[in-house]
Amino acid sequence: MKNKRREFIRNLGISGIAALSSTMVFSRFKSMSSLRVLVLGGTNFLGPAIVKSLLRGGHQVTLFNRGITNPHLFPHLKKIKGDREKGISGYSNLGNLEEDWDVVIDVWPQNPQLVRDAVHILKKRTTHYVFISSIAVYANYVKIGMDESSPRRKGTHYEPGNYNLNKVLCEKVVEEEFPDNFTILRPGAIVGDRDSGPFGTYVLNRIMNRTEILAPNANDPVQFIDAKDIGRFVNTCVAHSKTGYFNLVGPATEMGYKEMLVSAKETLKSPVNILWMDAGFLITEMKLEPFMQIPFWIPVASDPEPGFHQISNENAIKAGLTFTDYRETVKTSYDSFKEKRFILEEGSELVFGISEKREHEIIEKWKGKS
Repeated sequence: MKNKRREFIRNLGISGIAALSSTMVFSRFKSMSSLRVLVLGGTNFLGPAIVKSLLRGGHQVTLFNRGITNPHLFPHLKKIKGDREKGISGYSNLGNLEEDWDVVIDVWPQNPQLVRDAVHILKKRTTHYVFISSIAVYANYVKIGMDESSPRRKGTHYEPGNYNLNKVLCEKVVEEEFPDNFTILRPGAIVGDRDSGPFGTYVLNRIMNRTEILAPNANDPVQFIDAKDIGRFVNTCVAHSKTGYFNLVGPATEMGYKEMLVSAKETLKSPVNILWMDAGFLITEMKLEPFMQIPFWIPVASDPEPGFHQISNENAIKAGLTFTDYRETVKTSYDSFKEKRFILEEGSELVFGISEKREHEIIEKWKGKS
């Protein structure tokens, strides 16, 4: 289950730490209203939400990427082509420029070498490094209400496919090279615009495009974060020099699994009939696996890691994290799915949920028991 949850985080698009300073502050930029910001990436999934928020904040944004993914976005911004997977040579266009930035925002990597290369090129050209990490860095989720000081996954070497450890190693590179001036953001499941994960492609898709769906009759807690919320918080950190570690999870108020589905159905005005089934029937008799085959559902009373959807966001809220109304998130996520404003990784459609045929079989057995 642990590994599958980390797979969940990886597809939504970390040696312990003691006594972390929750919000370190440095003063260089406090009087600056417009900053020069370099975004590494910026045109896929979370990137556009961050760039849009920075532009609304009045900052001067430059993008560094391959120019392949959504190249039509942000036509008026300065764009520098490069390929991080080529190592130091991939930064040649960036290295040839005599330009510095107040802040660098690193959106994508799960390979510490990619972060190390970027830092090698940019360390003397910026003083604030923002890295998008993940709640997958934590060693486990046994504790409810865990905060940013919770132990991370242990390990020292990059392991292909080990997303959680690799994100830890990326964090460590940033910590070592920018010891006083880093911001590390740890989102949970990211939903909203350009989401290729199971919220839009499976949960909302089923609500809108099937006549009947099954669901456990349970209201266990769920957590997720709208991409726009991350974008706004990045702008807050940049504009107000917020540094340190932040868990980015929502929604604004505690929400249960059943509430998540009912509210989505009402928001989308869907006529779907949700058949609320006994959890024991689904797990014991039908052998469905919570969380993976029923995305977002963790039966906390029986789960060995009940804290996965009960992570503390108190530190981020104090620093200015705000939340999109859930109904808006639902509409945006479904519109993004319907209009195919996302890039689906090969094979990821097979990771979560069950087929329509399998769902129909379970529904028929449930009705036969009634």
